[in-house]
Amino acid sequence: MKNLIQDTISRIKEQHIRPEPRWKFVLRKIGLWILIGLVAFLASASISVVYFLLSQLDWDLYRFSQHNRIFFFFSMVPYFWLILLAIFAAGVFWGVRRTENGYRFNWLKIVAVTVAGLILLGFLLSYIGLDRHFNNVMMKRMPYYANNIETKEKQWMQPEQGFLSGVIKDISKDGLSIRDLDGADWNVEVSEKTFVRPMARIEKGEMIKIIGTKKGGKTFEALEIRPWRGRGEMMMGPGYGRGMMR
Repeated sequence: MKNLIQDTISRIKEQHIRPEPRWKFVLRKIGLWILIGLVAFLASASISVVYFLLSQLDWDLYRFSQHNRIFFFFSMVPYFWLILLAIFAAGVFWGVRRTENGYRFNWLKIVAVTVAGLILLGFLLSYIGLDRHFNNVMMKRMPYYANNIETKEKQWMQPEQGFLSGVIKDISKDGLSIRDLDGADWNVEVSEKTFVRPMARIEKGEMIKIIGTKKGGKTFEALEIRPWRGRGEMMMGPGYGRGMMR
């Protein structure tokens, strides 16, 4: 024991080792927690956007899709955000383990607290509307993201597949005239066989979603008409659908 102490003292003298000032230790500690907080925010933002993207889609359309149910569901998953979420969540876990007292806690407890905290913060960000903001920024600034993420607009702008959406411009005895999300005008044929959802308002200026069959040119035969906003979106306030138009 005596030799160990002497060797340590000798090494300190030879290498000119000096204790670090306390302010450096405090600054490093604060910096680590700021980094953890930033990564936690990004992870929670990823959760909020995943929830936003999944909640806005109409999951029952697999019944009208040409693809099988499994392919339909997997094509809806926002893999981009799930990958980011996994990376950021792992970063939070690593950061907490590197804190002064992180080694004292069982890793399962850290994982449980981390996951619960990120989910709560993610839903808070979603509640205040930041999820839609994050998604819109990515759609505008990253063409690759915009081309590879499934959105409500993409889902309902597939006339060849039987899905069309837009704003009602005019109403006639035999149908509707609408302007779709790309700015093109369509004649929508409506008959007694057309099922109109109770919440769908067939009025000028209203956004609607239509399930049916594309005919020649810009003519679309409607089998079902739905309101643009679903139940979950109704709570997001007026103008939600129009704000999503391109």
